[in-house]
Amino acid sequence: MKKIIYGLAVCLAILMASCGKDSDNEEILKYTTEKTLAIVKINLQQLDKKLPKDEMLNDKTGNFSDKDREKMELFLNADKNGVDIERPLYLMTDQDRDGFAFSFFGWLADQSKFTANFSKITGSKIRIDATTQLIYANDQLIGSIQDDMIVLSRHVGNPMAMVYGGSTGSPDNTLTAGFYTALWKRKPVDNKNAIDQIEKSLDSGSDVSSWINLYGMINTFSKGYIETLAVNKLLIGAGFGVSLNFGEGKIAFKGSTFFNDDLKKLVQKFYNGKTVDYNIVKNIEIDRTKNYSLGYMSPEFIRYFVKEAGFESMANNFLESRGITLEEITNALTGQYAFTQFREDDTAQAAPQVDEYGFPVVSYAQPKFLLALGIHADKAQKLIGLVTAEPMLEQNAKVYHDKELLVVATNENDMALLKTNKPAVNSSLKKQSGVTGYSWSDASDANNMLQTGNRKLKVVSMESISNVRDGNFTSEVTITVDKSKKNVLHYLMGYE
Repeated sequence: MKKIIYGLAVCLAILMASCGKDSDNEEILKYTTEKTLAIVKINLQQLDKKLPKDEMLNDKTGNFSDKDREKMELFLNADKNGVDIERPLYLMTDQDRDGFAFSFFGWLADQSKFTANFSKITGSKIRIDATTQLIYANDQLIGSIQDDMIVLSRHVGNPMAMVYGGSTGSPDNTLTAGFYTALWKRKPVDNKNAIDQIEKSLDSGSDVSSWINLYGMINTFSKGYIETLAVNKLLIGAGFGVSLNFGEGKIAFKGSTFFNDDLKKLVQKFYNGKTVDYNIVKNIEIDRTKNYSLGYMSPEFIRYFVKEAGFESMANNFLESRGITLEEITNALTGQYAFTQFREDDTAQAAPQVDEYGFPVVSYAQPKFLLALGIHADKAQKLIGLVTAEPMLEQNAKVYHDKELLVVATNENDMALLKTNKPAVNSSLKKQSGVTGYSWSDASDANNMLQTGNRKLKVVSMESISNVRDGNFTSEVTITVDKSKKNVLHYLMGYE
């Protein structure tokens, strides 16, 4: 059952990307309710220009069998499949009973073409009941249609249910005809803030965009516990928007929070004028790192949230035996931080070894990390003492501090410049001005994963910029690859 719905949804997504123009989000808002937790929108027109359709259809490398190629030719030619290619695609997640309903929304232009060709593509008998307007795969109910709008849905249990002593859901994930009857009669969300978030998030200029009901997610997974906390008033109505674009040689992500007025005021209060201070790495050798992150994270904001969430007493009870309070910890920190992972030394790769039975012993170079936290020297003595005396750190890391920094590193040599106050060259350090955070990676870990497939590209770098705008957190992530003559989708799918 699950494979049939997923397979049909994936086929529809690929074929509909073969043509199309974007439209507004009015139609999907008709079926968006207070229980909707997330919506994903796929921009068909843009993806049509980016997918390596010709390469896929003419692939002679053996990646596809003749049967696979026949199916692929069907769903890459949308006009043969009865799908209305003038509309976008939507994936919606709703809170449903004790779990979630995942629904795929699209539009049909010709029902007979749709059922005939998707029967071939999925290997199941797809049919639409003319009386009930329900869609079946063989004898299993998988969806419904109203006018020209099609919806395919399945139910998934709450993965947190077992924590609360409940069930994770039925194994067949079947939804009844009653679910679809109720879906078409839904009362749409009338909250202006939620509608505004959705319209801003489901971006017509992005290949893929999404809106996440952040408060709804937290409330659902906590089984309503968040409503009992003082912090609930700050999180009501919170959302998150993410967009994705595939470019020539690049993949770009953008994200932004949507907070209510009370929370935005607090964010502005605690983050106003605060940006990353690159002096925190003036004695740390960035040129030797495989990735690094620098930024500002407000200690006062964290303490306020812990207090509002009702966990301050719990935190202080835990810290009491260590002779420190949460307030003393946050007062000791400036909010500036730097985290680096150094490249492994060439000598760190040991020669192959075998055990007493002759089996190879797999050894890995120990990761080399360094964490630097900005401190107020006159308020940080208890925190320094706490970190220095921590048994786990004492066994696995080294601790150093001066009047400005508290540093924990896995290798003492990586703190050499800090101890001698000698400046690092840091020729590769990119100083993005006016941002709350910046991170960079040489993507060596990602490239190790890419080498396992038939992908003809190498990731050159991964960069991330975070900021605070009008009381909301924003982020931009750019992944750059070593080829840019074609869209990055060509290379990701193994084509030059």
